[in-house]
Amino acid sequence: PMASTARSIARPRAAPTRCHGRTRNMRPVASPCASSSSSSPPSSAAAVGARVDAYYEWSRFPGRVHYERSGDPATCKRHVLLLHGFGVGTFHYDAQLRELADDDTCVWALDYCGQGSSWPTANSPDDDAIAGFQYGADTWRDQIEHFVETIVGAPERLYVAGNSLGGYLALYLAATRPDLVRGLFLLNATPFWGFNPSDPDDGSLLGKLAPWRGALPTPRWIRAPLGAYWDSFRSVENVRGLLGLVYGGAGRERLDDELVANIVAPTDNPHALDAFCSVVWSPKSALGFDEMLAAVNEETKRGRMCVAMLYGRDDPWVVPLWGQRLKRAVRAADYYELGETGHCPAHESPGTVNDIMRRYLRWHIGEGDKPEASADGLGSLIDGRARNPFEKFEEWRFARDDA
Repeated sequence: PMASTARSIARPRAAPTRCHGRTRNMRPVASPCASSSSSSPPSSAAAVGARVDAYYEWSRFPGRVHYERSGDPATCKRHVLLLHGFGVGTFHYDAQLRELADDDTCVWALDYCGQGSSWPTANSPDDDAIAGFQYGADTWRDQIEHFVETIVGAPERLYVAGNSLGGYLALYLAATRPDLVRGLFLLNATPFWGFNPSDPDDGSLLGKLAPWRGALPTPRWIRAPLGAYWDSFRSVENVRGLLGLVYGGAGRERLDDELVANIVAPTDNPHALDAFCSVVWSPKSALGFDEMLAAVNEETKRGRMCVAMLYGRDDPWVVPLWGQRLKRAVRAADYYELGETGHCPAHESPGTVNDIMRRYLRWHIGEGDKPEASADGLGSLIDGRARNPFEKFEEWRFARDDA
């Protein structure tokens, strides 16, 4: 009953084909709810290839956390954890959950607290049980770490893939807990998150003036003005318009009613506005993006971690300049550029992404050659050199600072 109640809150308004809340192409499997103190995956295992839609508990979060899994964790050789971008959820990785899992690979996708279907169980956002909780990069990093250790339970065989915010969090986890991560797939990872300084006593003007740092409950003087335009911000028309700005080329064909409905649905949750306010005001991560890159670079130099970048060339937000910069900072990273693809490669060009990821995983454990290009020709391995004047200036600046 708990699972059905939580699912009803986040059910898409118009998504009749999603087939959510049960295993795909298999008999139904009960949604397990693992304790935060458990040390192994839930015992309700499905057959190989089944899609499990489940919840678990994290003691720091006053609610339940949603995740999906494809494949059999008991028999696989490797695990892949998919981390989504801001405002979406596990549904954004539907193609990877369907197609990447096989006898050797178990694929997981996780909804961050306050995203997708991971929400507090209290009826009101002002409930005392939620007081003090903060939605932000540090909280999500800790949540992912707990999920890997408690639910996945196989860090020595784990590869983490992340798009946009998910790429930022994947790097954050790898930089702070390299013992948990064997490899990274970064898909147009955002290079920045948050505006409030991590240290309120850093002496900055913003640190002195920021009146709130995202810990619930939300002050009314913040909730009221944001709430005034909340409905227009989360409207179907606005969501579709924002997606149209970041999906590129042929990827726009994937921008359909089901995707929009799945994004809008979680905003119906009574906690959604407060979660959004908390995200906006929560501080930056304790570790900066450049510091994350430096830490991961050291791991790659020692041969303890691989990094593959799958970057949509037509992304207007994380433009190629940012991918080139990441490649220069992590020299051993393999940079795959995807044509006709914008900010969300896994959803816009799933066949291309799945093909490269599948062959790259096999190559990394010695079962084939490193892919030079995707089978469909959209993705190719590049050196990441600058091509336009802006990129060349950034390349020159990096060389100067690195000298």
